Amino acid sequence: MKIREPAVEGTFYPGDKEELRSLIRRYIENSEFFELPDLKAIVAPHAGYIYSGVIAGASYRQLNNLDSTKFYRVFIIAPSHYEYFRGASVGVFDAYKTPLGLVKVSKIASRLLEEDGFHFLLDAHIEEHAVEVQLPFLQYALQDFEIIPILTGDIDPSYLANVLEKYSDEPSLFIVSSDLSHYYEYGKAIQLDKHCNNAITNLDFKELAKCQACGKTGIKALMHLAKKLGWQSKIITYANSGDTAGPKTKVVGYGSYAFYKE
Repeated sequence: MKIREPAVEGTFYPGDKEELRSLIRRYIENSEFFELPDLKAIVAPHAGYIYSGVIAGASYRQLNNLDSTKFYRVFIIAPSHYEYFRGASVGVFDAYKTPLGLVKVSKIASRLLEEDGFHFLLDAHIEEHAVEVQLPFLQYALQDFEIIPILTGDIDPSYLANVLEKYSDEPSLFIVSSDLSHYYEYGKAIQLDKHCNNAITNLDFKELAKCQACGKTGIKALMHLAKKLGWQSKIITYANSGDTAGPKTKVVGYGSYAFYKE
């Protein structure tokens, strides 16, 4: 088996299985739950859990809206932090490993390589944390699923949305992994991140242009899907590292959002 070994276990999140499960349980169960019919997608941050775990937990709490008896194909769309490339790099491993066990990769991942601009660049995936940190949350919150990990490079978000739309009718869940503004003073960060909050809740592309999210490609693709397929969007919660575990002089913003269909 081709296993993608963890890159940030023990740094971004605990390496001990029971400690990790307990931490995620706390993050999720302490979050507010909203009744969102036909949940389609969430946006969750990808920093170290001490900083963004509370906000990520709020995103994954909303997975309680899903039918737990169904099998889901979970598309995780994340930015590439370590390699520049054109198109999208799909993690065509057999499974991803976390302290909570193996997460199987769907055969859809290999099928995506047939799409124009989709490829597998191994070096982009080996150290990348933006997919990995989502997995323990998924393992806790969802019973029966496989993942399709997609790292975005230089790719048109509307084209990405068109590719993802082909799988929107199946029991699929789309997860966009994204932090918001990086390393501004606390008040400035809140001001900047309002653009992201407003853009996503109002599906406003002009406002999104002012948003400094690192996963903006994935967010924009979700917004295209929402416009086309009649999804609603909702902000679940917002905070930054100055609220959680860091100084207020240089903060990173984190937002939790959900997309659903009435």
